[in-house]
Amino acid sequence: MAHAIADKSKLLSTGNTTLPAGAGRMLSIGLLAIGAIALVLTVLGALLGDETAKKVALASYHVGFLVTLGLTLGSMILVMVFHQVNAGWSATIRRQLENVMSLVPVCLVFFLPVAILAPIIFHWMDPHYTEGDVIYEAKKSFLNEPFFYVRAVIYFGAWLYFSQRLYRLSIGQDSDGDRFRTAKARKMSSYGLLIMALTTAFAAFDWMMSLDYHWFSTMFGVYFFAGFVGVATSLCALILIMLRRAGSLDGLVTNEHLHDLGKLMFGFVVFWAYIGFSQYFLIWYGNIPEETMWFQLRRSDGWMPYSIALAFGRFIIPFIVLMARPARRNPMVLGVVAVWLLAFHILDTFWVVRPTVYGADHGPVFFGWLDAVAILGPVCIFFGLLARRVVNNPLVPVNDPRMDEAIAHKNYV
Repeated sequence: MAHAIADKSKLLSTGNTTLPAGAGRMLSIGLLAIGAIALVLTVLGALLGDETAKKVALASYHVGFLVTLGLTLGSMILVMVFHQVNAGWSATIRRQLENVMSLVPVCLVFFLPVAILAPIIFHWMDPHYTEGDVIYEAKKSFLNEPFFYVRAVIYFGAWLYFSQRLYRLSIGQDSDGDRFRTAKARKMSSYGLLIMALTTAFAAFDWMMSLDYHWFSTMFGVYFFAGFVGVATSLCALILIMLRRAGSLDGLVTNEHLHDLGKLMFGFVVFWAYIGFSQYFLIWYGNIPEETMWFQLRRSDGWMPYSIALAFGRFIIPFIVLMARPARRNPMVLGVVAVWLLAFHILDTFWVVRPTVYGADHGPVFFGWLDAVAILGPVCIFFGLLARRVVNNPLVPVNDPRMDEAIAHKNYV
């Protein structure tokens, strides 16, 4: 017993659970600088371009905002799930998910330009566009500007409350070791998961699906959920792999923990593909014009290559790679797949949002420099701030009562 206590004390030593002062500083500054420059170029491209350029700039910026928002919401849902099921193995990986979810206020700032300039890309806000439109008239009680902004306040109010409360409970436990903080987090997660399910689904309806308000889909909220929770898992694995390469978390985050994260990544790759195919198949089978035209647009002109790329890059390739047990236990392979999935999640969000800028009659459309800088702006700033957040606190919740179970975790399948 004394030997075990000594080993745990060594594993949880300051040198193993914290980064040196100034670590990651250059990475953070570099990402913030790239993000700031990208946002400046986005604004200039919008101001100096025509009306289409303004729509492209805001739509692609909206993609960047949705990617960062998805990372925070996905991380928060995973934290709640781990608390709710009392997942002891997750204690040593949970802090990095908490770091990501704590950046919800940053996403709120990113949302403000979208909220202010929403009529540029949300066509249902233009009374001239919707005049005489019977589909809009049927949805008007839900899709109207006052209610749209009220819902946004509700969403962010709930997300800010849960993310900051759970984060403070975890950080506070580092200082006082109060085991009841874990019980409070678990209780909060019990009803928090229901609220997160509702708010994220309706946010997906509001901020993604209503860009083309003629479209109908009852599965889109689940599609959004499958994408952002999966990519949050990938980001967590990537951060932990980088921290291990930096010499931290020795014995705290092992290949056993990476294996479990790899299984989650694999599971959400399959789940995303299942929901995406089911949505497509049901709409194809129903053959209702208001539903099929959404996919028809993404099968035409310059969008078909993106659709094919998503099928292979977001499902087939990672499915094949992660199917093998050794791959899920290999930090190098898992890190590459995590970066791969992050990139294709951005493409997936771009594929959902960006075609609505033009409509079906514009002709071939390709990814341009304005798209690149508009997406890079919020994404790079988000990761720059995340790099600082990782350094500021212990890399694991050092006083979590489930730490012993997490350290001894083994996989048998």
